Order: sequence, then C-alpha cells, then structure tokens
Amino acid sequence: MLAQRLTDRQREVLVTAYRSGYFQRPRERTGAEVAAQLGISPSTFSQHLRAAQRKLLCALFEEDSPAGGHRIDVE
Repeated sequence: MLAQRLTDRQREVLVTAYRSGYFQRPRERTGAEVAAQLGISPSTFSQHLRAAQRKLLCALFEEDSPAGGHRIDVE
C-alpha cells in the first residue's frame, strides 16, 4: 500500500491538507491555515507535504517500485 511509505506525520499532514481543500483550485485553505490547524509552522507543513508527495511520486514513477501495477510509465 502506498500510504505505508509515509511516516505517520506525513500521512497526517497530507490527509489534513486534502480534507481541508488545500489541493482544490482555487484553494479552500492556504498552507499557513492548514499548518495552524495542525499546530505546526508553515515551513514544517511544507517540508512534510513535499516529503509525502515525493515518496508517493517515486512509488509511481520508479521502475522497481513496490507500487506494482500502479506504476506510471514516463517515456
């Protein structure tokens, strides 16, 4: 499962951002607002979010990824 690649904190930040509308266009909440909701600084929010995104994207794009059939070819 892809979510198992994330730390508990990365998963919490990613889920909170998603459920708060951070990824909507236009955004329903800013990064600073989501960070405040989590009780962390905006820079810490950004670090956790980027780390989580990087891990999930690596799982999708890497050849020998444990994501198996979920891998996306990028030729």
